[in-house]
Amino acid sequence: RTSTGNTTIEGTNSLFDLPSGILVHAATFLATPSRALFAAALMDDAQVVNQLSSAIAGDQTTVDFGDIEKELALNLSDGDINSALLCIDAVNKLKKLRITNCVNITGIGLEPLRGSAVIQQIDLSLTCDGEGPSTLDLESSISFGIVLPILDSIIERGVVQHITLPRIWRDERLEHNFGRRSPPIPHSVQPNAIEP
Repeated sequence: RTSTGNTTIEGTNSLFDLPSGILVHAATFLATPSRALFAAALMDDAQVVNQLSSAIAGDQTTVDFGDIEKELALNLSDGDINSALLCIDAVNKLKKLRITNCVNITGIGLEPLRGSAVIQQIDLSLTCDGEGPSTLDLESSISFGIVLPILDSIIERGVVQHITLPRIWRDERLEHNFGRRSPPIPHSVQPNAIEP
């Protein structure tokens, strides 16, 4: 039993027992990625975005996983990223994504971005602002074969302005095939906008 001023909340055993307005309000105090992950945690078992999850996630246009604790980001899975992107309706709303410190993802969690006509910047480098390539890049599990079709579907839409690729892809010289794939990079994406 918890008392809040003149109001008493009895039988509150989980977050689902709280009024949705309290959860939505509490989420406004979280960093954007934390807010999206909180919303994802409240999705139903079938991973369907419900009204509460959508309200908690809010209208996010920028998600940088560098805004959360590094230890949390280091342990995020593709499922976590996927659910968070679904909750914020990333394919229709997200303009900038940075997967800072997300070394455990293969990239399949980025699937909700497939075909996005609004995303302008994607940073897959795993590093924070002002940081050079790090050992995180070398520990990355991100798969060229998984991510490339997702990036191709975004580039086809002609809106993306900047993509930063993981250092390991450059080291393996995989990025040289990136611009030669079919379809080619649209004119709206300058070759210098794709950074290794």
